[in-house]
Amino acid sequence: MQAKEVNLLVLIPAYKPDARMVALCRALRGEELPVLVVDDGSGNAFRPLFEEVMDLGCHVERHAVNLGKGRAIKTGINAALNAFPDLFGVITADADGQHTCADILRIAEVMRKEPHALVMGMRKFAGNVPLKSRAGNAITRHVYRFATGIRCHDTQTGLRGIPGGALPAMLRLPGERYEYEMTMLLRLRSLRLSLREVEIETIYIDGNKGSHFNPLRDAARIYSVIFRFLLSSILSFCVDYALYLFCLKALGLAPWLCYAAARVLSSLFNYQLNRRAVFGGSAGKLSVLRYYLLAVTQLAAGAGLVELLHTALGLSASWVKIPVDTLLFLVSFILQRDFVFR
Repeated sequence: MQAKEVNLLVLIPAYKPDARMVALCRALRGEELPVLVVDDGSGNAFRPLFEEVMDLGCHVERHAVNLGKGRAIKTGINAALNAFPDLFGVITADADGQHTCADILRIAEVMRKEPHALVMGMRKFAGNVPLKSRAGNAITRHVYRFATGIRCHDTQTGLRGIPGGALPAMLRLPGERYEYEMTMLLRLRSLRLSLREVEIETIYIDGNKGSHFNPLRDAARIYSVIFRFLLSSILSFCVDYALYLFCLKALGLAPWLCYAAARVLSSLFNYQLNRRAVFGGSAGKLSVLRYYLLAVTQLAAGAGLVELLHTALGLSASWVKIPVDTLLFLVSFILQRDFVFR
């Protein structure tokens, strides 16, 4: 890229694009916006399209093979930072015609007003929208809010304004394909970014055939971060319940004491699993103090509920732990998300 002063750059990851990418680049260049396109291994058959955008004044980076949207975005950000270290921000846009020049300009305007926010294009999903897109976004929206406590109407939009100060951190985020964009949202707090949504036009052409999103494979990658907490909780519960039954059946201890002993031992396993595999390994030394403050509180509440339900209602001591821990699971997730690991 030419070494000239650039404040804001539009980044377009592209895999086997069509004329819609060229039309978007032409409109952006008409507004004198610098454009960087990443050819994500599209192959020689698509080389003329990329040469056409180069003739418009766009810069093109290339992958020899398809590496995924996440990797293409990282490649573009890396190239942009190498050329313009003091870049104010990068706007990512899709190559399939879903994002208009007018909406990109709207994102740029908000970025200048809110330089510490991730500015997202928000589709209203009104009109003729493919069912898989409408349903998929609705499910992800609610799961994301549960996972993070952050309200986001359109989690799957590819139109995003990333502040310049956050660009180096974006290169270190895990994820090579569509899950990278979800990881970006899941790490907002650690990146110290707020979220700002800007309503944009909802465009789907030919049932969104131009999208390379695989509903099963890529959705699994997107949800994997969230499901890791559930798996961690299931594994920890198995350890916890086995210890509980051992104390109850083999040692003959009171249910509340069995609950307390099992929870203390299983918490060691659960903390390490959540810190390293679910919420991230850089939570800080205070996270262990916050975790055990929560664990002690949860232990007292759980032991009390187990004893109360067993003695007052006559529920089986072997099974009363299950409904108690189901309730505490939901409470624990929210508190670990917002208080322990943040």
